[in-house]
Amino acid sequence: MIKLKTGLSCIVLGLALTACDPIKTNQGYHMDPEQLVKLETGVTTKDGVQEIMGSPSSIATFQTEGDAWYYISSKTEQLAFLEKEVTDRNIVVVKFNIDDVVETVTDIHKDAGQEVAIVERETPTGGRKLGFLEQLFGNLGRFNQNAGQ
Repeated sequence: MIKLKTGLSCIVLGLALTACDPIKTNQGYHMDPEQLVKLETGVTTKDGVQEIMGSPSSIATFQTEGDAWYYISSKTEQLAFLEKEVTDRNIVVVKFNIDDVVETVTDIHKDAGQEVAIVERETPTGGRKLGFLEQLFGNLGRFNQNAGQ
């Protein structure tokens, strides 16, 4: 009987410990360092970059001269119901000149990131505020009688 209790206790304890294992996720583009070496500034074209590294995660929208492609990856861990924690983040920025040839390749790691303070303001809107009853009964009698003809 004691062996049965000890065995059940070990099983329950083992299950409890495995339930505490964090959930790990990998998202985005996972770069092979050998791929970055193949990108030559002033030589490699957009087609060459796409052949070596694949499609970018994002493309810059507001560039005045040339384009910029972003290859973004992140690794996160989440323990039970706690908030996700970013364990690793890597961004490779490939900037092209006007002729669509690689101008610069920048590798940005998680440590280079900065926290952005979010401003909690509301933009006032025009119009008037309707009460609950005005919203509920406001359209009574405002239907189009000629709609069925």
